[in-house]
Amino acid sequence: MQESSGGVRVFHGACRIPVRTPFIWRLMATRPERDSRRFPPTARRSAVLVVALGLALGASTVSGRSADAASDARARRAEVRAEQARLAAQVDAMEGTQAEVLAALGVLDQDVRTQQAIVGDLRQRADTSAAEAARAERESEATAREIDQMRARIARIAVESYVSPPGEDLLQRFRAASAQEDATRQALLAIQSRADVDVVDQLRAAKGRLAEQIARAQRARAEAERALAESTVALERLEAARARQRTLASQVRARLDERLADAAYLSQLDAAFGAQIAAEEAALARAVAPIPPPAPGTSTPPTVTRPALTTVGGITVASSIADDTRALLSAAAAAGHRLGGYGYRDINVQIQLRRQNCGTSNYAVWEMPADSCSPPTARPGFSAHERGLAIDFTANGRFLNSRRDPAFVWLSANAGRFGFTNLPSEPWHWSHPG
Repeated sequence: MQESSGGVRVFHGACRIPVRTPFIWRLMATRPERDSRRFPPTARRSAVLVVALGLALGASTVSGRSADAASDARARRAEVRAEQARLAAQVDAMEGTQAEVLAALGVLDQDVRTQQAIVGDLRQRADTSAAEAARAERESEATAREIDQMRARIARIAVESYVSPPGEDLLQRFRAASAQEDATRQALLAIQSRADVDVVDQLRAAKGRLAEQIARAQRARAEAERALAESTVALERLEAARARQRTLASQVRARLDERLADAAYLSQLDAAFGAQIAAEEAALARAVAPIPPPAPGTSTPPTVTRPALTTVGGITVASSIADDTRALLSAAAAAGHRLGGYGYRDINVQIQLRRQNCGTSNYAVWEMPADSCSPPTARPGFSAHERGLAIDFTANGRFLNSRRDPAFVWLSANAGRFGFTNLPSEPWHWSHPG
């Protein structure tokens, strides 16, 4: 046997017939040993992985830019909402009107819901991408095993072709007993050649499929990591939104403790006025009720002891502010304003209301937020009236419920000289530090 540029020349007897071997034999006859030495199966698979990784990185760069742009847009929208919420959180629940406080609660609630939705979407995106990456990795492992099997099959074909070259079979055609036998042998040889070529084509296709699967897994894994990173930032925004909401809710609940106590007391003196206050605060109670209250044991009401009391101008107050109250009433009368009102309230009255509307446990009486009771009921111990340090003023026999009332205008200009300040949400309510 002698090599030539056209293939392998086979010498049989006196005949010199150049036989061109099938493609698969020419391709593999001299390469299996060299390939096995330089690129064992594991190394060959790693090389494919490296190429596919490069493709994946190139593809993921483009898709990454799109994902980054979408992420930036979401971040900008979230920042706008957060800024609106930060502004809403600056509303003073004690001083703001009911409409202002309700609006602020609404903005903060929307901010929390928006941040929750963003966190949920990002976590779902991360889970979906991770699942896609795992699926693509499983497919790539199966394809890699398939490639190893085809490589082994090609190696066997190459060995068999080297040991028994197809040219030897071709020479047998000259020894065929008949034309039919010769045709049969020729057909079998063609089938074998096509099968050999098919194996190579299948190997090439499998390599391409493996590269695509690895790239898909890489893109999905990168997307999952991006979504997780974004969800971490979004979770921080959500916690900030919840903190702002809890802060305002705490202020609103303090307002409820003050105003609902007033409503309960004033309704005994002026049913319509008391009902009006109760209805306004009930709307705030409904708005704040879904916001989780502090855990039991974290809120301790102030200790209230019955103070020494003095009645001045029909108003019972703590003796420590009696002189200032007397001076205020005298100055108002001199200016033409006949002030009256109600000062001290017994804390036991509020305790009884809590037992009736909230429950009899220590938590129900002392800690449960007013909005958790039915109807909403102020906690005992939080009203300055229970220490004799607040007065709900009347002017000319009517509660001072308008800032336009001349008596309120006079108090706004003069009460500070006597140590009294107004609770802005209640024109009639004035307190003294004692």
